[in-house]
Parts: sequence; C-alpha cells; structure tokens
Amino acid sequence: MSNDSIKAMQSSQNDEENTIEVIPIVSSGTSGEIERIVDVEETPTPIDVQAEQPNERRELVKSASLVMVGNLGSSVMGLVRQMVVAATGTTISAPFLAAFRPTQTFYDLLANGAVSGALIPTFNDYSAPEKRQELRRLVFTLVNLMVLIMGVAVIFFLFVSPWFVRTILVPGYDAKALQRTIHLSQIIFIALIGLGPFAILLAALYALKEFGWPAFATVAAHTGIILGVIIGSAIGLQQHGYLGLGFGVLIGTIGELALLLPGLRRQRLTYMFVLDLKHPALLKILKLYAPVAFSFLVSMIIVFLDQSLSSNTPCLSFIHGMSRASCSQANSAAKDFATTLIQFPVGLVAAALSFAILPTLTTHIREGRNEQFKDTLLLGFRLGLLLMIPAAAGLIVLQGPIIRLIFEHGSYTPQQAQLASIALQNYAYQLPFLAIDQLLISAFYARKNTIIPVTVGFVSVGGYLLVALPFWNTIGMPALVFANTVQNSSHAIILLILLRFAIGPLHMRKTLPAIGKILVATALMVLVAGALLAGMKQIAFLTSDTVFVNLILVVVAGGLGAATYFGGTMFLKVEEIHLLKGAIMAKLGKR
Repeated sequence: MSNDSIKAMQSSQNDEENTIEVIPIVSSGTSGEIERIVDVEETPTPIDVQAEQPNERRELVKSASLVMVGNLGSSVMGLVRQMVVAATGTTISAPFLAAFRPTQTFYDLLANGAVSGALIPTFNDYSAPEKRQELRRLVFTLVNLMVLIMGVAVIFFLFVSPWFVRTILVPGYDAKALQRTIHLSQIIFIALIGLGPFAILLAALYALKEFGWPAFATVAAHTGIILGVIIGSAIGLQQHGYLGLGFGVLIGTIGELALLLPGLRRQRLTYMFVLDLKHPALLKILKLYAPVAFSFLVSMIIVFLDQSLSSNTPCLSFIHGMSRASCSQANSAAKDFATTLIQFPVGLVAAALSFAILPTLTTHIREGRNEQFKDTLLLGFRLGLLLMIPAAAGLIVLQGPIIRLIFEHGSYTPQQAQLASIALQNYAYQLPFLAIDQLLISAFYARKNTIIPVTVGFVSVGGYLLVALPFWNTIGMPALVFANTVQNSSHAIILLILLRFAIGPLHMRKTLPAIGKILVATALMVLVAGALLAGMKQIAFLTSDTVFVNLILVVVAGGLGAATYFGGTMFLKVEEIHLLKGAIMAKLGKR
C-alpha cells in the first residue's frame, strides 16, 4: 500500500494565483534551517471571517460526510470484490492482483496522482460560473490528450509485458502463474484508455464541489470484477475462465465513466472535441505535476520492487505443505487482501477529508486567509484522528475474526487467512498517520507547492528500504508490510514539521484536548472489545471456525466496542463527533 508523494519545481509568477511557493533547504552553513521564500504582494483583507467560519465548518463536514458515504459504498463493494477474488484461491487471485499492479501504477503516474496535486487547484481557478466554458475547453483538451497518451502506452505494453512480468514483476512465480499474470496484465492495461479521462473528469467535478455521483463511481469498478469472476467461474477458472477477471476490469471502467455523466451534465461539462495545446493552464498544470510525475517514477520503482520481493518471500514458520513458490503467491495475496481492509478506512476517512477540504483550503490561500487556512486544516486533523485512531485499534484487536469472516471462503485456506491477519496488523499501525498525511499533502497542494511532499517522499522511501532490504528474505512478508508502515508514517511526521516552518505556528495545542479524549475513548473500546472476544471464545459453540461464528464475534465485539467508543466521545464532549453526527443526520433528512 504505497502512499505516493509529490514534488514541484520552483517557479515565480507575477500573478498571485499562479504563484508557486517553495521551501528550499539551505545548503550553506550548518544550521540546517528551513527558509521560506514567497512573493511579496498585498493580500486581500479577509471580510467578516468570524461570521463565516462556523458555517464553513458545517459545510466542510457536510461535504466530507457526503464523500464518506459515497466511499463507504465503494469500500463495501471493494471488500465484496476481494472476497470473491480470494475465494478463487491464490493460484488465480495472486496472478490477478499482480497483473493489476502495472495498470494501477501507470494510472497513478499519468492521471490519478495529478488529481489533487495539479488538476483540482487549477480547475478551481476556473470554477466561477462565468468561466464555465473556459473550464470545459481545458478539461476536454486534457481528456482528449490523455486518450492519445494512454492508447500509445497500451500498444507499447502489449509488446513488453511478457519480459516485464517474468523479469521484474513476479520472477518468483511458477510457469503457470507467470502465464496467467501475463495474459491478465495485457487485458487489464487496456482499461487505461478509460481510466485516464475518468481521473480528469473526477477532478473537474471535485473542483466544482460536485461530490455526489463521483463518490459512487468507483463502485462500478468493483462490480465489473465481481461479474468477471462469476462469468469466469461458469467457464472454468482453471482453464480460460480466469481471463474473466481481466475483462471485468474493462466493464467496471466503462461503468465508472457512465456514473460521472449526471454530474457532468449538471455542471454543464458536455464533451468537446478540442485539443488546445496552447491553453495557458496547461503550462501551469505541467509545472505543478512535472515533479509529481518524477516522484511517481520513483514510487513505481518501489512498488515493483515490493511486488518482486513478495514473489520471492519465504514461507513463515506456521506454514506447512507448501513450496516456496506457493508461499510467495500466498504472501503476495495476503498483502493485497490486508491492503483492501486498510483502504476501507483510508478511503472512507482520509481520502474523503482530503478531497473535501482541498477546494476550501485553495480558496483560503487565494483570498489571503491564512488563519482560516490553519483552522480548517486543524479541523480536518481532528476529524481524521476521531475516526482513524479507533479504526486502527479495532482492526488490530479483531484482525483474526475479520480476516476469517471476509476471506476464508472457497479455496482460501486457514493458513492463508493467518498470513493476511499478520499483514493487516502491521499495516494498521499507520492509519492515524495516513489521515494526517493526506490532509498535509492537500495543504501543500492548495498552496500550489508540490516540491515539499515530493522531497519528503524520497526521504520516506529510505525508511522503507532500511526495513525491507535487510529482512525480506528472513522475516519475510511481515517485514515488507512493516516497511510500508514506516514509509507512510515518517512521511506524515516530516510533512507536519515542514508545514510548520512554511506557514508559522499551526496551533497544534488546540488539538491536544480532543486527541486526549479520543485516546481515552479508544482505550475503553479496546478493553471492551478485547474482553468480549476473549470471553466469547470460552463459549463452546463459539470455538469453531465457521462463517457464522466469526460473524458473531465481529458483530458483538466490534459493535459493542464501537458503541463504547462513540458513547465515550459523546460523554467526553468531543466537538467533532457532534459536527459529524449533525452532518449525517442532515443527510438522512432528520435534521
């Protein structure tokens, strides 16, 4: 689970909206001081900030809640998809998950990574109603250009994929698994022709604060893969039916694009056949994203290194009756299935908050409201930690029953489920840091500064290498997972320090009372859930390892643990829980 960071080139513009702020490290001397360099211009005087702030807080929580609800549907379908994929067994699921990696990584490089870093901040400058036609021209210039780029990339990959899969991606797989990975990767890569335009259109809708349909669009991608498994199973997965998973990705991509159409129509962004390569915003996007692309190139190397190491990892001590090649496939699948569970709270909370908060942060910067910028960011921190700290604790306490309930079906064995539990625990430690990290990246993006997240990304990659390289062949898969946790957690910590140097005191002390209350409520939740889990395992009919038993364990221990946590935060009067409750009740029409 890679958390890609961003880097931007230093540039100075005359117009304030096009200014790129940079924070260079002073190379001379020994102080190591961080120097802030900004253009000196008169900033607009904030107008009635105090009157606007409470309403803005409600609107921000409301927008984040809407994205969360949409991401909840996507995350649930993502879990269902992985349940279905896991049930095919590691002989099918491992090649499929590995085959998906080149498409996902290339998509992140050319499209997805630009959404927050370059596209949303730039599109936001054209979000006024009187600029709608100009925005439309820019958006579809990018869409048409992306289709051309992705088309060329697909043709190229069809030729190099056999060498790439055998030599770089999964060199440790056996011959049959290699062949399946090659075939699936060639089919799945075609989806980029649709995924590239999808990312651009998604950014345009988010910039216009159109959060409805976009939040639900990715449900289609998961649904397509589920249909692919069903069709493939009917044909025979061990023969040629496994190709159904690849074609399912293509079906899902078409569905994603279709679900953006209502929002595009509402925002008057109908298709335009245009390729305006002289549009001034293209250069601005390129300046913002060129370093991002460079960062993703480095990230790609780490992603493929991680996949390659996973394909050669040894069997853990409790694994019996499996060859090293089979263990490597099981280890790779365990990491992917655990990542799915980690991405559930990440998509539900961290990504939702970052997408919801970015347009507001960008507006504050454009209008010179530095203190409101800080207040909005701190609100995001508190909301993120409110949900991510208990999520991490809950996943660690209930890791076994959760994994067995979701994935231990069909051909997925108890030993393989135990591998996924170990991966889940080592991934879960990073969840609170991921919430902060996503918001900090959005803060730098809003300031049109991508160079700092990129630079920090290079440093945090060092953390991954320090853990992964010495231990992948001894400790094995758990070392690779923990290396990822070190990478992402260190990224958040360093970014927080650098943002403090960039904009002055963040007033983090304001968050300490809320964080303290959250930690107290989380500790109570862990005690309740852990005690219930241990107690229920002493009951005779709950000692078996069935779906029904694991469901009872998760629902009772998890449900009462969650009730304890939210009851504790309400009792301790954590302000953010009331804001979140109000936003959800309003969406449900109860307020």
